[in-house]
Amino acid sequence: MKNLSKKNTIFGGATAITMALCGTGHATASTSDILFILDGSGSMWGQIEGIAKIETAKKTLTKLMDDVPEGARVGFMTYGTTSKDSCQDVAFLNTLGSERAAIKKSISDLKPLGKTPIQTSLVKGISALSKAEPADVQKSLVLVSDGIETCDGDPCAVATTSQQAGVAMKIHVVGFNVDSEARAQLECIAKNGNGQYFNASDTEGFKDAMQAVVQVAQAEPEPAPEPEPVVEEPAEPTITEFFRDDFDGEELAEHWAIEHANPDNFIVEGGVLTMLSSANHGFAAEEPENLMVYTGDLPAGDWDAEITFTGELTASRNRLTVGLRKDKDNYMAASFDLSPTGSGCGRTYIGLTKTTRGQAEGIGNIYRGNGNYCYATMPAGNEDYQAIIDDHIETPMTVTISKRGRNYTATGAMEGVLSTAGEPLVIETNQFTSLRSPGTLSFTIDRQNDRFGKGSGEALFLIDSVVINQIEE
Repeated sequence: MKNLSKKNTIFGGATAITMALCGTGHATASTSDILFILDGSGSMWGQIEGIAKIETAKKTLTKLMDDVPEGARVGFMTYGTTSKDSCQDVAFLNTLGSERAAIKKSISDLKPLGKTPIQTSLVKGISALSKAEPADVQKSLVLVSDGIETCDGDPCAVATTSQQAGVAMKIHVVGFNVDSEARAQLECIAKNGNGQYFNASDTEGFKDAMQAVVQVAQAEPEPAPEPEPVVEEPAEPTITEFFRDDFDGEELAEHWAIEHANPDNFIVEGGVLTMLSSANHGFAAEEPENLMVYTGDLPAGDWDAEITFTGELTASRNRLTVGLRKDKDNYMAASFDLSPTGSGCGRTYIGLTKTTRGQAEGIGNIYRGNGNYCYATMPAGNEDYQAIIDDHIETPMTVTISKRGRNYTATGAMEGVLSTAGEPLVIETNQFTSLRSPGTLSFTIDRQNDRFGKGSGEALFLIDSVVINQIEE
């Protein structure tokens, strides 16, 4: 590099060195590890004030060995001293904790010769410090250089790895009579190594810089930040399949009983229970046609009972009901309803009905719909009503009744249907409470009548599966 004679500029002047010294206080006997890397490239023969830079560096560093507190472990490296052309010419002359006299001997014998492989020297220095025990003391790498990397390396990037080594490490850099390009690189190394850069343009400036860097290297490591409080997320419930019927046989399995059977309106074939209705006979009917009653046990605690279906839903009002039924006056039922109305709103609807001693209460929400009347309440937006009907022919819909403690809710979801926000559309009702079991798990389908007591067409539901899941919090 060029041998430039400059005025004393350490951080822009002597004031910066004073601040560095005051900010760290005098060197203490606190345990620390300091690894010096001294530039041994050929440019160190360049002179300042008639004295070779290498002589100034050797004399200053030798004296510092007596000033570094005894509690600190010191090591010494150099580069460029054995080959004029090699980019691997990096020498680890004294390991951490070596006798100060041995380090002084290595400094005295050093003779500059070759290139400036800063990257390679940093890699080896960072590795040595990161492995040094004990791991919980401040570790400092002090690089002294009079020039820029000359082996096509990227020491600035390598310096970043010191902050990922798992120990408290800093890289401090002293630039000795460097030009602007070299200074920019050396400053970057110090910044990425979470250390400080000291700029020295002459002999006295170099001595001051070396004293300051030793003071900084002896500073206590910054305390580790307090860990963020751990916020425990609520544990997800454990869901265990308790019962499943995929209707794979040629008739209903033994765990089903049929009340008020009409064999002409149901059939099991092709893995589907197909049910047909052209009459109003839901849970509220005296004798609901083809009421499928589950004869097995339910889980002792919380559970979900879900029924998945498709259908040709061309009746005036198509309904599927699943829930706990004792009789027409006592039940808790989730329902799916698809119907057009005379008020300008064709829609599908997820409802929950609680009937106790003949007194019925109902809650629910629109799932999909079309029409100005219900547009504001349609979570999937204003859709084509015929398209909704057509979707049910091929796309499965699942209706679930859920028990949590003494509370019951109903849920509906159809594969691939998204809300206006672009998320999977799942509708869940508010809850009803029942202190005692409202009855036996059952399901049926029917064609409802309108408000004038009339209905038309047939409701055809294809039941793909009935699943009961046990829920454990």
